[in-house]
Amino acid sequence: MTEEMYRKTEYALSLIASGDEAGVDLLYACAGRAMMFAAKSVVKDDFTAEEVVQDSFLKIVKGISGYKKGTNGYAWVCRIVRNTALNALDAQKRRAAASLEAAAEISDGGGGEERSAARLLVEKLLESLYPPIVRRMVCMKYFYDMTVREIAAELKVSKSYVSKEIIKAEKNMREMLSE
Repeated sequence: MTEEMYRKTEYALSLIASGDEAGVDLLYACAGRAMMFAAKSVVKDDFTAEEVVQDSFLKIVKGISGYKKGTNGYAWVCRIVRNTALNALDAQKRRAAASLEAAAEISDGGGGEERSAARLLVEKLLESLYPPIVRRMVCMKYFYDMTVREIAAELKVSKSYVSKEIIKAEKNMREMLSE
């Protein structure tokens, strides 16, 4: 990073601190790409990374009073993006766990032992799916009865990508069941 980038980031943060909205635009112009790269390196998903960057801007504006002028503003911004991305990953895991809870409730097994076994099996199968977006696709298809077109629109990816990933996920789950 060049000295000019440090100065621009510092200046953008000082504008934000004074309540000038132009600081947000300037910060986006000088650090937006780096923020997106930092977010994507953690969450591994374009859509989620964009959400992380947007959330990070909100946190920067709300938390600007916590920034000490003259320290490394660029590092402060990147730390906020990284922490926001890690929080987003945690939230995805919690949503996946909630989906697993819902899947366990869907099970129409008779006794409690059968439901527990079904629940453990569903959890194991879903946990084997990686990256998290594939797990979301499978949950959307089988637990929320969404079509491939609806899933693609929701996740802002192509229908062919959704179809391909679900087919691979189904194959992997079948292989796990046969073991």
